[in-house]
This record gives sequence, C-alpha cells and structure tokens, in this order.
Amino acid sequence: MHYLSQILRCTAGILLPAVFFPFTAFPAVIAEADGLFTPSFRGESHTGWFGWSPGTFFGDPVPPAEERRLDRPAPNLGTLGPTDGVTWFQNDAGADSFVLIGASSGNIYTGQGRIGRQAFATLELPATGAEADGFTTLIIQGRTTTSGFGGPEALIQNFPVFGSVNGADPTFVIGANSVGQGQWWAKYELPGNPALITVPVEFPGGPDTFPISLAALAVDVGWSPSGYFPDTVAAVPEPATSSALFGLGVLLAILFFRRTTPPSQP
Repeated sequence: MHYLSQILRCTAGILLPAVFFPFTAFPAVIAEADGLFTPSFRGESHTGWFGWSPGTFFGDPVPPAEERRLDRPAPNLGTLGPTDGVTWFQNDAGADSFVLIGASSGNIYTGQGRIGRQAFATLELPATGAEADGFTTLIIQGRTTTSGFGGPEALIQNFPVFGSVNGADPTFVIGANSVGQGQWWAKYELPGNPALITVPVEFPGGPDTFPISLAALAVDVGWSPSGYFPDTVAAVPEPATSSALFGLGVLLAILFFRRTTPPSQP
C-alpha cells in the first residue's frame, strides 16, 4: 500500500484529474436526455435566454396556410423578448409568395413537399455584456416531435443549419434523445460583446431531405470578462472513464515491474 500511494502521488499530474476528481466537467449526453438542457450559466448576471415551446412558432391560434409565415413570433419562454431586440423571421416573410414552412400544428416543418421546402431565416438577439471586451457564449438548442417516419434515426437527417456569426462557426452536435426525439446543440464562442448578434439559419428542403417537425427551440446568451462558458454536449456517452482506468492500470504495471526487477549486473 505504501508503494501504491507513492505511485499515485507521482502520477497525479498525468492521470488523476481524469479518473478521481469528481468536479471534472464531462459533457452532457443527448442520448440520455428527455428534453433540452439548462446551460450552467442560465440565470447568472450578464446572461439571458428565450425560446418557443411546441406549437408556438406562428402564434395562437395558428393562422391558415396562406398567412403562416415565420415572422417575428414573440418567445413564450425565457427572460428576453422583442422589446430586448429578439427577432426571428424567414427572409421572405414580407413577400406575397413565401416558402411555407409552418405546419398546422404550429411547429416548423422542414423537408419535402408543399410544406417544408428549402427556406432561409434570420435570428437576432442582443448581447448581454457589461463592456466591449470579454467573451460571449451563445447556445441554440432544439428538438423534433417524438413521432416521425422511420424512427429517431430518421429524425436527425434533417435539421436547421446555423451559419457563421462574426466569422465564428458553431460547434454542432445532433442525436436521438432518450424519448425518441431528434435533438441538437449549437454553441458559438464570440469574442467581445457585440451590440447585436445575427444568426443566419437555413432550413434544408427538397427531394434529398427527410421531413421532420421542429417542435421546440431555446437560445441562451452569456457574457463573461474572463472566458467562455465551458458547457459541452456529446451525442452518445464517451468511454473516457474506462479508457483512463485502463491507462492507469498499464502505468501501475510498468512502475511495479521496474521496481521489482533487479538491476542488471555489470
């Protein structure tokens, strides 16, 4: 036991942080989730969030098809809204002939056919920082309805594409969650404290895309003077713990062999 304690002390800088420290921040996992995540910084100072729950993207009551545009719907979730500078609209919302991406359920339908052709949209929101410098973290999450053609694997074949913001692309993760929904996580890291954040959004469509219904969306933004918020997400669990334990076992075996092997004679 004395030898083991010596080995653990001498290897602490190499392996112990990944194996023994309970405060290590492993990613949240979509496959284990039953809904959208709550980022660690939500509710802190210099943060804000907003979103839409199922069936609320086109107002209440849902308008008829000829009027069903994605045109600046007021969020029904969160702390930020239109008076704060939140807007979300399809880019052809002001045209007489617009791409119909609204389902009669009030969700966004994207894929094939008369409803769900390719469309482009813009999401705008305010920054929440206290000064020009610093670090802004933006997280956009969403999910599909539970049912879908072909099961949850099919639900993740079609999803909104979030473009660059001030030259920064998002880290994007998508997968099937534990209740059979397609779920995604897009995270931007934006230097400074931009006065207005503008996110271009594409809804893919056409014969090569799979039809789905986008049922919920949540957007979190936070500013810090010292760094980006570390929240990360994985689609499925990562075998990090077992790999680290295996590595520790190999290292212990090597050190034990070196200690017990007698030195060679001259």
